[in-house]
Amino acid sequence: MELKDLDREISAGKIGQLYFFYGQEQFLLENKIKAIKKRIVEPDFEEFNFVKLEGKKITAHEIENQVLSVPVMAEHKMVVVSKSGIFGNAKSKDFTELCDLLSDLPEYITLIFTEEEFDKKKEKNLDTIKKNGTVVKFDLLSPKQLELWLEKMFEERGKSILAKDIAYMIEICGQSMAVLFNEFEKLVGFAADKEKITSQDIQAVVSKTLETRVFDLIDSIAEGRQKKVFEELSLLRASGENPATILSLVASRMGELLMVKQLLDDRLSADNIAGYFEPKKHPFVVKKLCEQSRRFDEKYLKKMTLKGTRYAAEVRSGRLDKWIAAEMYVAELIKK
Repeated sequence: MELKDLDREISAGKIGQLYFFYGQEQFLLENKIKAIKKRIVEPDFEEFNFVKLEGKKITAHEIENQVLSVPVMAEHKMVVVSKSGIFGNAKSKDFTELCDLLSDLPEYITLIFTEEEFDKKKEKNLDTIKKNGTVVKFDLLSPKQLELWLEKMFEERGKSILAKDIAYMIEICGQSMAVLFNEFEKLVGFAADKEKITSQDIQAVVSKTLETRVFDLIDSIAEGRQKKVFEELSLLRASGENPATILSLVASRMGELLMVKQLLDDRLSADNIAGYFEPKKHPFVVKKLCEQSRRFDEKYLKKMTLKGTRYAAEVRSGRLDKWIAAEMYVAELIKK
C-alpha cells in the first residue's frame, strides 16, 4: 500500500485489522500509529485497550495473549509490536504460531507490526500479512515533500519563511523528519513573537548534522585551509562524535565525489545525478557535490576512496586507534 492510501484510510476512519510498517522514516511511521490510535482507541480506556510490545524477546505467545484479550469498555483494541524481528526468521516456532494467529484475528483488534529495517530477500515471510492485512514502507520523504511539510508547520505556528530558507534548513539538517522537527521547534522558540524567520535565525540556532559538517571539512580541504580542517576535527572530537563514523563519512564522501565527477564527465545534469543516490539526495546536496567534485581530480578521488577503506579496515581490526586513523586520513587528504 502507498502512504497516500493509508492516509485516506485513516482520514475515512476505515482502519484495518493488520498492518506491517517498516522503513527508514520512523518519525512518520510513529505519527501514523498515533493517528490510527486516535481514531480507534477511547482515551478514557487507553490504559486497557492500547498495548505496545517491543524488542527481540517478544514471543508469539505474548502477542497472542494481548490479541485475544477483549477490549475493556470499548469496541476496539490496538496492539503494536515493535522491533520483534519475528518476520525475519520463517523457520522459528514464533513465526509459525504467529501466522496461524494472523489468519483468524478477532474483529475488535488492530494489530500493527513495525520494524526499522526489513531484508527484501525475506519479503515472502510477509505473505500472511499481505493476505490478511497491509504492508506499508516508510521511505525518507523527497526534498519537495519535506519542504511542503515544513512550510505547512511554519504556517500553523503563524510564521513566514522563504522557500530558499526552508531548502537551506533541509540542507544542513538532512532528510530525517525527527531531526527537522526538533530543529523546527528550536527555531520557532528562538523566533518567539517575530513573524518572519530568516536565514540568519537558522544560522543562529539550527544545528548542523555531522554529514553537513563533513561537507564543510571537505570544503576546507579543497581550499587548502589546513588550520581550519584540524580546528573542525578538534571540535568534532570535543563534541563527542564517533571517530569511526567521521572516518566512514569522509571516505564515503570521497566515493560520492568520484561518482559525481564521472557522471559530470558523461555530461549528466545535477537532476539526473540525483537519481543515482538511494535515498535521493536534496538538490542542494547534489549541487554541493558537483561543486566539490570539480575541485579534485579523478586520480586523487580514486586514491583517497581506497585509502579511506584501508583506514577503516585498520580500525576494525584493532590495529589503529579510531581518532588516530581519522586524523591520519584527513592529513593525507590535505596533501592533495
